[in-house]
Amino acid sequence: MPAGDGLPYRRAAEPVIPGAGVAPGGVRRPLPARPALRARVRSRYGAAAPILAVRGAFGRAGAARRHGPAPREAGNRAPSCALRWCDESEIGGAPGSHAGRAGERTRRGQSSTMAQGTVQVTHTGTSRWRRRTGEYPSLTAALEAAGDGDVLTLAPGTYRENLVLQRAVTLRGTDGAVGSVRIAPADGVPLTVRASATVRDLHIEGQDAAVPALLVEDGTPELLDLRIVTRSAAGVEVRGAARPTVRRVTVDNPAGVGIAVLGGAGGVFEECEVVAAGQEGVAVTGGAHPRLERCRVHHASGAGLSVTGEHSALEGLGCEVYEIRGSGVRVAGRASAHLSDSSVHRTSADGVTLDTDAVLTLSDCDIHDVPENAVDLRSRAVLTLTRSTVRRFGRNGLSVWDPGTRVDANGCEIHDSTGDYPAVWVSDGATAVLDSCRVREVPDALFVLDRGSRVDVVDSDLSQVRNTAVSVSDGATAQLDDCRVREASTGAWFRDHGSGGTLASCVFENVQTGVIVSKGADPVVERCTVASPGEAGFYVSAEGRGTFDGCRVADSGGYGFHVRDGCRTTLRRCRTERCARGGYEVAGDGPVVEDCTGDESATVPAAAARVAVAPRPGATAPQPGAAVAVAPPAPAGCPRSRPRRSGRRQRHGTRRTCSRNSTRWWAWRASSGRCAPSST
Repeated sequence: MPAGDGLPYRRAAEPVIPGAGVAPGGVRRPLPARPALRARVRSRYGAAAPILAVRGAFGRAGAARRHGPAPREAGNRAPSCALRWCDESEIGGAPGSHAGRAGERTRRGQSSTMAQGTVQVTHTGTSRWRRRTGEYPSLTAALEAAGDGDVLTLAPGTYRENLVLQRAVTLRGTDGAVGSVRIAPADGVPLTVRASATVRDLHIEGQDAAVPALLVEDGTPELLDLRIVTRSAAGVEVRGAARPTVRRVTVDNPAGVGIAVLGGAGGVFEECEVVAAGQEGVAVTGGAHPRLERCRVHHASGAGLSVTGEHSALEGLGCEVYEIRGSGVRVAGRASAHLSDSSVHRTSADGVTLDTDAVLTLSDCDIHDVPENAVDLRSRAVLTLTRSTVRRFGRNGLSVWDPGTRVDANGCEIHDSTGDYPAVWVSDGATAVLDSCRVREVPDALFVLDRGSRVDVVDSDLSQVRNTAVSVSDGATAQLDDCRVREASTGAWFRDHGSGGTLASCVFENVQTGVIVSKGADPVVERCTVASPGEAGFYVSAEGRGTFDGCRVADSGGYGFHVRDGCRTTLRRCRTERCARGGYEVAGDGPVVEDCTGDESATVPAAAARVAVAPRPGATAPQPGAAVAVAPPAPAGCPRSRPRRSGRRQRHGTRRTCSRNSTRWWAWRASSGRCAPSST
């Protein structure tokens, strides 16, 4: 029997008149005027039975007489808990009377002044007979006595109890002042929620490193305006079938995980903040699938957001992850995540890491100020980037490794590299697709290497590249369609044997060299234009191959097409205009030139011998006006030069054309009179 008016309480089917009997601190008043109510009272308690109305919680003196003096703790008032129900007959005093004023305050949701460390419980049910008043020595006792729908209002103070909510009650602090009500037991879990309860305006402290500070195990509770300061295994842990709604909760846990969702649990976290975490800021594992909205995670020693394990999933909207010692976002172990309108910045490791069949989608996200790779993918991970920005990264903007790993980027920007690494690195059989993207202000734009690696670039801009815009080597493949390359040292370079791909309808402007093919590489270049190159528009050397069909070079500072000796290159329907050193420089008998045209506006040395290329069987001779220069056969007595075979990378700014098979060499010989060609 709860201490109240001294009467036994019963169910609503057999109601007891509240206030009947004599209780310490009670106030007498006349019997009700209603005959039925008066008859019930007299039949049960006698004709002279008085009726008492209990006003609010009992006074401290009455509580001390009933329960003994309250124990005290150093620096804290020992909590004494009052469980309070209100009955309509209690609050129905005459207008202006003390009972009437108390009832009016209760109807308005206000409470009388509460003693520090007390708990006021209000039942919100509709039955007039279920509203009662009682006082309990602890918060745990009050929770055991409360029923579904009751509201427990905690007065300011420190409650050193381990609370377990197993009913749909509301547990709240006073007047919404977070920090005035502290739940701080010496060990164990401070607060465990196993029902669809509501908890708000509390300050929770935990000291046990083996358990979480706030544990949600079941139900759909609401956790509002909480501050958790702890050194526990986790600040908030959600497990099992729980689906909580967590709003405006702050977690400070420098010893463990900030928020952990595991074991198939879910829930919605809105406007939450992890201000410090000794491990991951938010950890999702074991098939859990929470949703984060407008959350902030910072100052975590592990990953900011970590999603691991098969069937684990995370959805984030408008989140911010920064000041992380590990990776900003880590997805691994066949987990998946989807982030929209979020940002990751100022991490010590990679901005985003995907590993082992992970799947991640980033939409309208911003990844910046990362000293390592902005995004790193390995082991068959799949990344989809849409309208996202990657900027100010120290190594690669996108680093894609291993067979089966794939990146699809649509409408993205990658720019402002702070290191000396390519913006996009694709190797070991990985694949990258860039559609309508922009890559600018980087040392190198795209590096594709290793057999099986592939990059597809469609309708994209590569500009302000200090070295090479597209580099293909070690058997890799690159395909560029309708792309624009501007302000680069080299537009595209196919470096060695087995490397190839297709360049179709691409434009190279203000580059030193448009396209280089070397060491046995064999790309297909179709309908491409090189405008205003500093040196050659297309340069083939060191037994390079390649097919150039319908290509055009204009306003070149060197040759339009420069094909060195020993290269088996095919030129079809190509055209050169206003090339300073000539439209075509083709050495030896390896290249095939078909239907190529050009103008003669370039100034050619008078002593240089210019000979038309003899067409091969089935090939068409160059049209009149085509500027095609080849070296004539060496006369008797002059040794033939061997083709230059050099494994070193050519620097085009200092290249000299001084081979014996070049027109410059023959012009020099003719002017000196040594080994001059025969006049016949």
